[in-house]
Amino acid sequence: MKDKSSRDNLTKTSPAVFIFGDSLFDIGQNNYVIKALGKAKYPHYGVDFFNSTPSGRFSNGLNIADFMARVAFGESVTSPPAFLSLFYDGIYDEKRLATAIDFNRRRRWQRPVRSFNSPSRAIRENPAIGINFASAGSAILDFNTAVDQALTVSNQVTQLIYVHGNLSATIGSWKTQLLFAKSTFFFGFGNNDVHFYALRLLKTMDRDTYIDTVVQNYNKTLQSLYNLGARKFAIFGIPYLGCSPLMRVTSLNGSCSQTANDLAAELNTKLEQLLWNMMISSKGMVYSFANSHDLLHDLYDNPERYNFRNVTYACCGSGRFNAMTNCLPAASLCENRDEYLFWDFSHPTERAARLMVESFAFGGPQYARPINWARLVSL
Repeated sequence: MKDKSSRDNLTKTSPAVFIFGDSLFDIGQNNYVIKALGKAKYPHYGVDFFNSTPSGRFSNGLNIADFMARVAFGESVTSPPAFLSLFYDGIYDEKRLATAIDFNRRRRWQRPVRSFNSPSRAIRENPAIGINFASAGSAILDFNTAVDQALTVSNQVTQLIYVHGNLSATIGSWKTQLLFAKSTFFFGFGNNDVHFYALRLLKTMDRDTYIDTVVQNYNKTLQSLYNLGARKFAIFGIPYLGCSPLMRVTSLNGSCSQTANDLAAELNTKLEQLLWNMMISSKGMVYSFANSHDLLHDLYDNPERYNFRNVTYACCGSGRFNAMTNCLPAASLCENRDEYLFWDFSHPTERAARLMVESFAFGGPQYARPINWARLVSL
């Protein structure tokens, strides 16, 4: 029989956050993946980050993963560490996992916040409890991930299985089970699956078959997380991708890609139905779906409402729409970054990332349903 004081101690501590996804959430994981093509480890990435140092985030500063972590642990933190940073010269470091998960409860944490009040930037990195598995270029379908040689969604789940096994051996299976059940699992995939289809990089699958395949793999992955003990899911829906600088620059007249926008909308509808059905059939499962598609649509239609002056060009890049190259050291860099929606050809500025998470964490059902992220992490 478990000691009651030990049980009470664990249930009263803040949960961990485990983050899975693509370049919107990668904080430097790809820096450790030798073959990965998508890496943000050179200037001007991180120009507004701590000490103006590139960290691996595809942003001028903090990214969506950082603000996700702040919802759970307060405004002084950043994203939990990347999984591959827990290794040293290819050897797993148990002490680093202990620090990442904080299972010895050596750190003091703020409670979940109900709004963002302080400035985004901080003087140093302060990783939240948990692990970030996200890899730039990752997709729900493994053959899409292969384009950028990133970590597949299957790789990311395998990394979680590794963590689960090590935690079970260290703190016991019961505490690991409780930790997973109380933690929040942030999940953001589908962007690259839409991009590759809309850019006609896939010619072997019709639209309906493609949509069904994406949804089936999404379901398979969520079921894998649930079987490991995950119960609280914060899902980042597929954004309104067709009007990004990346999609505009591939159009002869600079227009949005209706194919991308329609595909994202249809996938989101099916994903929401999948989540609802899963909650009904899976004991203890609860979720919050972030409607990033409609939020970005509103940002494009009403930029002045959000104090953005430029929602079509990238802040950092070159060529048409400033989107024909990555944000390389020789690229053109805007000065008024807070007025731009896009940092580079397809990733939001720090201010845009913060605005999105604010809407999903503290807003109503228009952008987060059936509950918002702040409510989810506090359950």
